[in-house]
Amino acid sequence: FKMKLKTLTLIVALLLVQICFASALTITSVTSVPNEVQPGEKLTMNLNIENDLSQDIENAIISLDLSKMTPLLAFAPYQSSNEYMIEEIAEGDHEKASFDLIALSDAVSGTYTIPVQISYRLANETNRSSQSLGVVSLTINAKPKIEISSENVGLVKGTKEKLTIKIVNSGMGESKFLNIRLNQASGIKLVSSDNIYIGNIDSNDFDSAEFNIFVNANSPSSINLPLEITYTDSMNNQIVETKIITIKNYSQQEAVALGLMNKNSPFLIILSIIGIVCAYFIYRKIKKRNKNKRDSLQ
Repeated sequence: FKMKLKTLTLIVALLLVQICFASALTITSVTSVPNEVQPGEKLTMNLNIENDLSQDIENAIISLDLSKMTPLLAFAPYQSSNEYMIEEIAEGDHEKASFDLIALSDAVSGTYTIPVQISYRLANETNRSSQSLGVVSLTINAKPKIEISSENVGLVKGTKEKLTIKIVNSGMGESKFLNIRLNQASGIKLVSSDNIYIGNIDSNDFDSAEFNIFVNANSPSSINLPLEITYTDSMNNQIVETKIITIKNYSQQEAVALGLMNKNSPFLIILSIIGIVCAYFIYRKIKKRNKNKRDSLQ
C-alpha cells in the first residue's frame, strides 16, 4: 500500500510539473511609445512574449481584454484590433506583439491595468491551448498648461502700481497647489510680498494674483517681469516654470495722453504747482538780473 501511495504521489507531482511547464509563456517586458498619454492621444504598446515551453508554438493570438480594465475603461484600439497574431514562437525564443491604442477623450488621469490572454497551438498538435499572461499597465496623465499675462495696459514711471497677473489653465488637467513668485526686476521695487499662493486651477479656468510695486522714475520704456510658477499635475508630479512678461512703461505725460492717468490727478496737480513755482522763481531771477544790468549801464 505504501509503495502504491508513493507511486501515486510521484505521478501527481509529475503531472503538476507538466502543467506548470505547459503554461510557461511569459511577458518579459512591456513598453509604450510614448510612456504616457493625455486623453485623446495615441500610443503603441509592445509586449515581449517568451516561450519557455519544450515545444514550438504556432498561431499564437495575444488578446487585450480591454473590457476588464481597472479602474474603468480608458483605452480602445486605434485603427487596429485588440488581438495580435504571431505565426510561430520557437522553443526558448521570444516575439513581439504590438497594439495601437488611443486613450478615450473623457478618461481621467491614472494608471490602468489591462488583462492579457493568449491562445495558441503546440507544434504538431491540433488542439488549441489558452493561458492568462497576467496584466499590463498604461498611464494617462491629463496635464495642465499654465499661461500668464498682465491685466495692466502699462506701467507709469514714478508711481506706485498694482500689478495684476492673470493665470490661465488651458490644459486638459487640473493644476494643484499653484504658487506664483515675482522675482526682482530692473526698474521696479516690490512694496508687497513677492510670493502668492493660488491653490488649484481647474482645466479651462483662471485666477489672478496682485503685487504692489513702485516704478522707478528713470526706469526703461519696457520692463521684463520674471515670474516663477510652481504647481503639481494630476499625477502629483511637481512642475516649476519660469515665464517672463514684457510690459510697456510710460512717462506720466504719455500716460495722460493715453488715458492711463487722469490729468487732474493729485500727483499731477502737485507736479504742476511745483513747475509753476519753479518757473516763477526763474522768471524773478532773470528779471532781477536784467534790472541790475540796466542800473549798471546808467
